[in-house]
Amino acid sequence: MFRKTTATMVSLLLVLTLLLAACSSNSNNGPKSSGSNEGSGKTPTTNTGGDSSTDVSDAGVVKPEDLVYPKAFPDVPKAVDYDKSYAYDDMSKAYTIDIMLQGFINQPATKDMIKEFYEKTFNVTINFTNLAQEDLVNKTNVRFASGDAPDVVLLGERSVAQALFKQNQLLDATQILPYMPQMMNYVTEEYKKWATDDGKMIGIPRLPTFPDVWGNFIRQDWLKKLDMEMPKTADELFAYAKAVTEKDPDGNNKADTWFMGAAGAGQGWGMMYGLIDMFGDRSWNVKDNKINHPMLDGTEKAFLEFIKKLNDNKLLAPDWYTIQWEQFKSYSLQNKIGMVNYPGWNLLQEQYSASQNNKDTLQNWAPVPPLTSAMNSDGKLGPGGSPGGITIISKKVGDDPGKMKRIAHFLDAVQYPNKYYWVGNQGGGPEIWPDYTKVTKNDDGTYFYDSDMSKLQNEMKPELKGMMDWQSVGYTLIWERHKYSDEFPYNEPGDKYQDQVRAYPRVTNYDMLLNPDGPTVNRLKDFVQKNEISFVLGKRSFDDWDKYVEEWKKAGGEKLIEQAAEQLGVGKP
Repeated sequence: MFRKTTATMVSLLLVLTLLLAACSSNSNNGPKSSGSNEGSGKTPTTNTGGDSSTDVSDAGVVKPEDLVYPKAFPDVPKAVDYDKSYAYDDMSKAYTIDIMLQGFINQPATKDMIKEFYEKTFNVTINFTNLAQEDLVNKTNVRFASGDAPDVVLLGERSVAQALFKQNQLLDATQILPYMPQMMNYVTEEYKKWATDDGKMIGIPRLPTFPDVWGNFIRQDWLKKLDMEMPKTADELFAYAKAVTEKDPDGNNKADTWFMGAAGAGQGWGMMYGLIDMFGDRSWNVKDNKINHPMLDGTEKAFLEFIKKLNDNKLLAPDWYTIQWEQFKSYSLQNKIGMVNYPGWNLLQEQYSASQNNKDTLQNWAPVPPLTSAMNSDGKLGPGGSPGGITIISKKVGDDPGKMKRIAHFLDAVQYPNKYYWVGNQGGGPEIWPDYTKVTKNDDGTYFYDSDMSKLQNEMKPELKGMMDWQSVGYTLIWERHKYSDEFPYNEPGDKYQDQVRAYPRVTNYDMLLNPDGPTVNRLKDFVQKNEISFVLGKRSFDDWDKYVEEWKKAGGEKLIEQAAEQLGVGKP
């Protein structure tokens, strides 16, 4: 929890710029607006958004088999012709759309102005559910199993979609993509292959919010104060962690500084998982022409041993495993934490805001180059180039072509840089906050989002902050460019740091080449999450590690090993 009221208010401002991939889902069984024309009803309603078309036609809409998948993203995407692209949608008819997604606030806004804008513009009633990742997965599975399937879910992981598709619960994405011309700029051949299972496209690949810019950032001002160099190895990093916790780097004569925290709400390693790269490849890979995995070559064990060592020495924040991301900012942005895993621009912007616009704090953080260890001398970051998740559509949506088209229209209209892309991003764009936000087009055709953060902070009351989770529907920083000026002193160093992290060497992304069994992946993930914290907390000895690996294989690991080896055409270990 935040320790002071001021810290709480600072967090409300900071979350405006923290963007994370999210998931969404929707259902036909939610509340309906009074007097609306639901589904294919015969009484038309008025479209108050001004985009209605009396000449509804599928002319120009390609057939699923004629979809063209580009080889790569466009250098600078352009918005499609809005009126022409969505002429297929009869805007006189109203629909209810049930959307579920993973957010960061994960609580409803008492007055959701973004939702109201979407409902008015697209002539829909939206049931919007924003949940933490594991809660989203659990609720999604329960709703599909109970017959109360949502219409749309924005998931972070492909395996959940695979499992639901095998249950005949999902619409083949090629049925809706012909109505999404903006999105078809981004569904590349590689993305399509990633989203295809047994010849069927199980969902729509999502653009990553942060494209390969997550990295470890260290307090370089504390390094200087502690007379230490930038760590290069796991041992040097541990020495820094110990010094940060024991030598009072903030100089307040209190034992209130720590190395790191997971900030994953008790559902995984969160921002600490980046430390695994010190010890080896974090996912499927090939060694000596045989399939390999961190569970098989000691990488996972070494990572957990390192986390246990940090925990045993009390170098982690007191609630390091259970605290949520936003609450953790009361540590990380208040001079209590020595290292975080973050996108560079967001870290500097949030630190600047948390310090009441103190430019000197921009010198606090610096990216950490890939680290090595005794078992891994080849310092590289994890694989890059992956989608930001997958959007799934309930199969029942296909039974109502009008509703399917409206969903396609809505989802496509909020993709970069389409007409309504900025509405739901960063707490609301110019359509929501016309006095505090604006979007500027750069000379190269890209865009810059600008906002008066101090004024917007005053308007963004606690009961409104749930609106920020709408950014999970389509927000991406792939093409966003920032304006360099004294007014925004964090932009230039933030962009520089992100370019620096992008340029670091990375391991090969074999995951993009694999199509593992979804239900098995889900079971194995649950198995790992329930068991590995026991090793870190000392409830299970590492003497049992070999036994644990065998348990992992029986829980589904062996099946995935066989699949990965077959799909990559390599041998088994």
